[in-house]
Amino acid sequence: MTQPSPDETVTANTRPVWFHLALTSLSLLVGAATYFAVPADMDEGARRMATIFACAMLLWVTEAIPLFATSLCVIAFEAWWVALPENMGAAMEYRAVFNSLSNPVIFLFLGGFILAKSVQKERIDVQMAALMLRFFGTRPWAVLGGIMLITAIFSMWMSNTATTAMMIVMVQPFLSRLHKRDRFRKAIVLAVPFAANIGGIGTPIGTPPNAIAMAQLEDAGLEISFFTWMAFALPLMLGALVVMWAFLLSLFHPRMEKFEVKIEQDFKLTAHAAVVYSTFAATVFLWLTGSWHGVPTAVVAILPAAVLTVTHVISKDDFNQLEWNILMLIAGGIALGDGITSTGLDQWIIRVLPGDGLGFFSLAALISVLAVVMSTFIGHSVTTMILLPIGLAMASSIGSTTVESQVLAAMCAIMASFAMGLPISTPPNAIAYGTGQIENRDMLFVGGVTGIAAAVLVIFTGPMVITNILNWLG
Repeated sequence: MTQPSPDETVTANTRPVWFHLALTSLSLLVGAATYFAVPADMDEGARRMATIFACAMLLWVTEAIPLFATSLCVIAFEAWWVALPENMGAAMEYRAVFNSLSNPVIFLFLGGFILAKSVQKERIDVQMAALMLRFFGTRPWAVLGGIMLITAIFSMWMSNTATTAMMIVMVQPFLSRLHKRDRFRKAIVLAVPFAANIGGIGTPIGTPPNAIAMAQLEDAGLEISFFTWMAFALPLMLGALVVMWAFLLSLFHPRMEKFEVKIEQDFKLTAHAAVVYSTFAATVFLWLTGSWHGVPTAVVAILPAAVLTVTHVISKDDFNQLEWNILMLIAGGIALGDGITSTGLDQWIIRVLPGDGLGFFSLAALISVLAVVMSTFIGHSVTTMILLPIGLAMASSIGSTTVESQVLAAMCAIMASFAMGLPISTPPNAIAYGTGQIENRDMLFVGGVTGIAAAVLVIFTGPMVITNILNWLG
């Protein structure tokens, strides 16, 4: 699960204070200019929401303030400036603004965070990774495939950043057996962050863009189940991993024929570890069988939250260390989307944008390309929060069906995760780049080619495949 721990992009905590103040001031000025620039006949609620949207977009893009802080500002300004009856006749209700903090997707991610924290605390992730790596033999091509598959599997359920940090440590014994000039070193190091990014698309809790898409769809009455998401995302994830594996092998062909290395990691089943294993298995089973028992995924997510805290696997300190900033980031995106819809701003945007004659396929292609390009530079979650409300509104304006809107949201979230051409694109990339084993041009070339190939694949096959699965599974 992606943990944009420093908020999703790796930028400059080293920026001087005056620079942050300048960016913040610029964002506020752009917001004020937006308020006076929109047509005079626009409803006051939509005018104010446009101001908030423009300001938040710049704050998210520039990271003048932390991303979660921008999300809290979105909620605060919507509640004070748009929702209060004393201000303007209440274009939306302030309780609806605060509902973004209690959206079911927030609790779905909270359960995922607690599961991931318990797995890390009991070192089950390290134990399982070491155990699984033993099954892939000593051939370099097999080891590379094993590293990528294991990384992707962990990334489906826990932070992409934490998964990358763990796996970078796990592959050190392999790197130590390679000559410093052996180009296969680059293949191993690049495989970890790229597999983590790709693995995040596999489940709704795998990365924040997935959660944002699920929340927007749920608010529109277009919910996708946990199992359905995995049904169309897993094949894409596995296919992308195979293509990436073959691409890395062709670019960085190994010199040696086999590795002679052992990863020492004792397997210990403690009482707490047994609780984690059983809780994890039960939670995943309930998520995957939602169509049988009818319990919503967010309600299922409360199970690990309750069990793991009651049994003291997760302590108060552990609970306090959860990624609350990510939950606030997601809540801000939900509030922004709700505000755009509730005030009618989405309808105004639709009228302004050149969408006449635009078919669903063209719209899906446009949103997918924008998602991968923007995410390369400004972060996956931010891109999804900006693009998705507009995309869904445009889909509605051209008469898209329920399934087509679901397809559009899924494609937007998935394509955001394929943006990995730069160290700043995502924290896993930054971790890998920080090893000193790869150069920026290596990441740009491999990640850029992958992003382009993924865009082509998703654009031309995604609508058909996802539509068929959604229709089949209902």
